[in-house]
Amino acid sequence: MNARAWAARLAGCLLAACLGACGTLQPYPPGYADCYARVQKHATDLIPAFAALGYRPSVQIYLDEKLPDVYGLHAMSDVMGDALPNGRIRLRISSVCGNDMLARAVVAHEIAHVALQHRGVPPTGLVLAWEGPPPQEREADRLGLAALRQAGGYPAAQAYLECRTGECGVPGGAMGNPSFRGVPRKAAP
Repeated sequence: MNARAWAARLAGCLLAACLGACGTLQPYPPGYADCYARVQKHATDLIPAFAALGYRPSVQIYLDEKLPDVYGLHAMSDVMGDALPNGRIRLRISSVCGNDMLARAVVAHEIAHVALQHRGVPPTGLVLAWEGPPPQEREADRLGLAALRQAGGYPAAQAYLECRTGECGVPGGAMGNPSFRGVPRKAAP
């Protein structure tokens, strides 16, 4: 084998090794395979519900405790996840791995951000104190709640988002009274 063929073969082996190594990276830290499988199942269960509501989000879920922004600043501790319009969803491990109800609600909320193509506020390193949730958060809560109801099951996750929308204990919940996505709904009988 001449030097050129040997170099080409070596380059091919190195490329294959790099691609193989990249392919084995997990979207979660070691030890969180079970948690990742649960949140992935929630996403898989909820995608058809979003489709039934007229949305076709495609998502990739990652577990990340610190949720750093592009400057390396970590999200505040009460942030449970974030989403980008391209479908990348990051979930805070300490929030979703120990509480399956909360995990399902957060996954529904973050998928709603993707479905609605919400664009986040460009990271500035400044922390803003909101008087109430920003409109995008309320909109994602309402769509996430609608998807949870469409998918069925997990009434505690639905109740969590009902309370976030300010409709705890309202007969018919958020969908029984106000309009959703501009389509008037019939009042609950």
